[in-house]
Amino acid sequence: MTVRERSADFWERQRQAPLYEQLVRHAMRRPHPFHVPGHKMGRSFDHHGRERFGPVLELDMTEITGMDDLHQPDGVIAEAQALAAEAFGAEETRFLVGGSTAGNIALIMTVCRPGDKILVQRNCHKSVFHGIILARATPVYIVPAVDPATGTAVGLRREDVERALQAHPDAKAVFLTNPTYYGMGIDLAKLAATVHRFGVPLLVDEAHGAHFGFHPAFPRSAMQSGADAAVQSTHKMTGALTMSSMLHIQGERIDRERLARNLAMIQSSSPSYLLMASLDLARRHLVMEASREWERLLLQLDKLRERLDRVSWVELARPVPNSVCATWDPLKLLLVLRTADADGFELMRLMEEQGIYPELAENGLVLLAASAGTSADDLDALARLLESVSPERRSGKVRMVEPGVVASSFLREQAMPMHAAIDAPRETVALEQALGRIAAEMVIPYPPGIPLLVPGERIDADLLELLLELRKGQTRFHGVQDARLQTIRVIDERQQE
Repeated sequence: MTVRERSADFWERQRQAPLYEQLVRHAMRRPHPFHVPGHKMGRSFDHHGRERFGPVLELDMTEITGMDDLHQPDGVIAEAQALAAEAFGAEETRFLVGGSTAGNIALIMTVCRPGDKILVQRNCHKSVFHGIILARATPVYIVPAVDPATGTAVGLRREDVERALQAHPDAKAVFLTNPTYYGMGIDLAKLAATVHRFGVPLLVDEAHGAHFGFHPAFPRSAMQSGADAAVQSTHKMTGALTMSSMLHIQGERIDRERLARNLAMIQSSSPSYLLMASLDLARRHLVMEASREWERLLLQLDKLRERLDRVSWVELARPVPNSVCATWDPLKLLLVLRTADADGFELMRLMEEQGIYPELAENGLVLLAASAGTSADDLDALARLLESVSPERRSGKVRMVEPGVVASSFLREQAMPMHAAIDAPRETVALEQALGRIAAEMVIPYPPGIPLLVPGERIDADLLELLLELRKGQTRFHGVQDARLQTIRVIDERQQE
């Protein structure tokens, strides 16, 4: 059932924003705040900053009477979470104030005890690997399919997951990402049915799919597709404040009491009421208002595609027949360069000079994320820039996509467990001298935050070549001591003997 097919009672309930409305009511009483935070509803705050922050500071509350408690909700937060569960088609929803990171880590620590196996899509976000380390679990990696048109790693093949479940019947769960950072997805309903035949839960990092299921142009959501739990970054593609996310749960395969304990340990004991109120409002906006905004945007995106079809040196990726992708998010604009005279990093710099800020750049790609807040002026500025690039940059040299490089970047020997590698004796070597060594740190191009190398993996020739190429393109790296990746920390195997 889509949102627009709901009952009149549904619409009446969804018009409410109980947490936000309670904060406003409290502020209107002009109370005397003898509690934290210390700015006392904005009365003591940086003079110049108050001009920008002023209107929201009086809503920056703590767990006083009437405001409920995220870690033991039974009032307005509980009501807001229940409305979110109804809107997103879950049995239960938990607000997250530490981003999807908190939800991913809590889920893995819920389903896994030390030594337990978990089947993991290898191109998951770094938070998934952090959760595995904290749980001291044993990951069994499943390599994603690769889209030949763009060279990007996509989702998992159902047959690969089924083979992994047959080979590892003691696995406690399957954890995957859908959609990918680039907006590509799989047939999640078929995969959920396969996973459930083996009696284990399907956990989905749906960080970039909070809008899924709310418009016919978007794919169905993880909850609509039968997943047991899904984590959404409500701030990424919809209207919540940065760091504001949701965790949706359904069915009996997740121990909800254990999950609640883990969330209480991972999340702050002083959660931001501004973040939680933004989740309350983002949910209401998704249900009540966003569809009209998307209708306008989707028409404008069609016009953008028509204009870019006439630009020979760059292509706006789109789904094709018999693709490895089953779904494609129309709000993700993936520009594929078809010239060898420029790369994605150069194009991003050119865009930024004109005030256009993409989501990320890679060697032959630039990714832009549109949303209901994207304007016609935004899209026109993008089209005009791409149309205006000088003919000298449109040589006959065509950039060829090499999907094998992407696939091989996720295949290497796990020489020791991640949790053991991060505490093992280590040394620092020049990146060029790291061939054959065991990594002692995580190498994460950011964005998108997907580790190319995790602690305990052995550095092979294909990976080393890829890291050197990314370094040359001035990629930002997380998880490493040397952010420029001139050096890398590896296991000191002499001390291991």
